[in-house]
Amino acid sequence: MPKVVKGFKEETSTISYPEAIDEAGRCYLCHDAPCREASPVLTDVAGFISRMRSRNFRGALRLIKETNLFPGITCRVSPYDEQGEAACLHRKYGGPVRIAELERVLADYDRKSKRPYLPEVPESIGKNVAIVGSGPTGLSAAAELVLNGCKVIIYEAARVAGGVFTKGVPSYLISDEVIDHEVGSVLSLGVDLVTGINAGESINLTSIKQSFDALLLTIGMGRAKRLDLESCKKAGIFTGVEILESMKLKEKRLRLGEKILIVGGGNVSMDAAAALLKLEIEGVTVIYRRDREQMPVFESRFNMARHNGMKIMYRTVLEKIKCNDLGIIESVVLKKTELKEKDEGKVVAEVISGSEFEMEADTVIYAIGQQLDRDLVDQFSLETGGDGRIKVKPETNQTSDPFIYAAGSCVERINTITTAIAKGQQVARKLVRNMLEEDNRK
Repeated sequence: MPKVVKGFKEETSTISYPEAIDEAGRCYLCHDAPCREASPVLTDVAGFISRMRSRNFRGALRLIKETNLFPGITCRVSPYDEQGEAACLHRKYGGPVRIAELERVLADYDRKSKRPYLPEVPESIGKNVAIVGSGPTGLSAAAELVLNGCKVIIYEAARVAGGVFTKGVPSYLISDEVIDHEVGSVLSLGVDLVTGINAGESINLTSIKQSFDALLLTIGMGRAKRLDLESCKKAGIFTGVEILESMKLKEKRLRLGEKILIVGGGNVSMDAAAALLKLEIEGVTVIYRRDREQMPVFESRFNMARHNGMKIMYRTVLEKIKCNDLGIIESVVLKKTELKEKDEGKVVAEVISGSEFEMEADTVIYAIGQQLDRDLVDQFSLETGGDGRIKVKPETNQTSDPFIYAAGSCVERINTITTAIAKGQQVARKLVRNMLEEDNRK
């Protein structure tokens, strides 16, 4: 029987306060702490841990939120073991201080508090900014703009704000309650939100320019890539993004088979594989064209999928999807690859001639990356680069139209949610500085 995709509950738990105090006691409280420099948002790790030691949890939380309003989210889904914890000087002596666990304690403390912490909003500087997209970069930019005295409105195509927070991160990694609290905290600063808006159809640039001082695009890479191999009915072919969204939003009911092939080796591929295996679909196989060393995936996400029983075939590519007379998938044709090192040490996979083999499958899931949704870009006549992303001036993040700014994965490759948050903060500061400088020139 095919499985009907449904949601999950968060699987991990927060350590106790006494355990957190003990863990905080392990920190060297370094000056010029390397863990701070390794954090995309430059969290003052030694500072907040010092406050935790004295049991000043609210003060510790306030210090974290000076640079990151989403600690409950980032500590659960960003690879702290590859960021701040990797730089910890304690790592050679009993392992690194568990920074993510300590941030999680503080974030949960805040969420359960009768008075959740919110930074003070300053007086208005008389600037109005419209943002399209409410993912990590958009929300972070909105908060930073408000905290710099701007009035902000966000336009979001989905019915809820959050972007990858609410659509792309499996619930077994993070609960809806955590996401709702931290997204809600940004809106509580006075950010206006309009959902269900198709920006390409509903936003008129002329009217936006009359009502706002700037427009910021944080639209991500909104369309999942597919291979041009689809000779079968669409019923058995999905993207990894569709799988994860169906589980998070619980609006789509995707009927899947029992012999699932996932194409791709990134975090979306691993998350989709782990989620499907948790639904007790035993036949989940991932193929990747190169080796494990080249996979663009967090170690924790790979291990999660492996732990749940994922099968993986390296140096393998999808050649053809074979269907029966009714257009239903029956099998796939795969080919093996060999790896060759090109200039600058880049490893490329080249298909081996005559290496075809067939494997039974009834569902194919593409998790091979995403591409820019060009509707809005074309409507606003914005220039894009060779990688298909929006071109901006690095010093200002302005696009080919100086009124329009852009940031996040629609501009550059973003590997972590924490980095996306940092990019939102950075573009907001550039935007404010630029608007004020323009006033001075008038």
